[in-house]
Amino acid sequence: MTQRFRPGWLGRWLGRGTVFFYLAVLYFPIYWMVTMAFKRRVDITTLPPKIFFEPILDNFEWLFVHQNLMEPLLRSFYVTTLAVGIAVLLGTMAAFALSRYRWPAQNHIEFWIISTRMLPPVAVIIPFYAIFIQLRLLDNLNALAFTYLTLTLPLVTWLLLGFLRSIPREIDEAARIDGANSWQVFWYVTLPIARSGIATAAVLAFIFTWGELFFAFIIMSVSITTPVALVSLTAVGLEVKYGEMAAAGTIVVIPSLVMAILFRNTIVKGFRSMAGV
Repeated sequence: MTQRFRPGWLGRWLGRGTVFFYLAVLYFPIYWMVTMAFKRRVDITTLPPKIFFEPILDNFEWLFVHQNLMEPLLRSFYVTTLAVGIAVLLGTMAAFALSRYRWPAQNHIEFWIISTRMLPPVAVIIPFYAIFIQLRLLDNLNALAFTYLTLTLPLVTWLLLGFLRSIPREIDEAARIDGANSWQVFWYVTLPIARSGIATAAVLAFIFTWGELFFAFIIMSVSITTPVALVSLTAVGLEVKYGEMAAAGTIVVIPSLVMAILFRNTIVKGFRSMAGV
């Protein structure tokens, strides 16, 4: 009979201390940014920093009144929704085809799918820029969404490929015995089972696309998105607007944070299924 290992009090406290230290390092910058967003400039520059202060909304008001941040937010939402929606649709179908059918040189196909995600953005921005100049698509939101699609589609396909392979093929075979064709198996059998995996891939693709700066900074010049607008705050006059920058950062974090909280159980379930746990 095997005996389970039970750590002593020192091991338990070390484990708890390690977890607490990790969470502090992870969340302290977010806490600092959020509190700074509600501080006056005099409170931000005070040393030692004030823990208790009178919160204000002036920084947020300045963003929406003087910088018109709502327009970049709407552009980011449009580009992100378009890119993630198409990536999830095409990625789910590609993962289903690769997981349920045998293709010539399938290992090479899967390798090339994931290898495109490994390419550094700086290696592909010049071809994209040259193509968009020829097609007159610079400063075009749809062109930016297409750029994001080339990066999120391999990610979604790769994540869902492992998830769909964990679904027993006997389920598909039972549906085919009942007379279902390939499309019906995909739509009525596979998709309902793979909801957690699809949601996980969609949330990760959303987080990546929502905060992307490099491509948006190069391709967009007038119709800027939220990350580019956030960077532009560092060049407003000769004054560094710490409070306004913190407020903008807080606004940018909110959509990703809300999605992570709303779909936390689905994301955990999806990762466990992908890992075969």
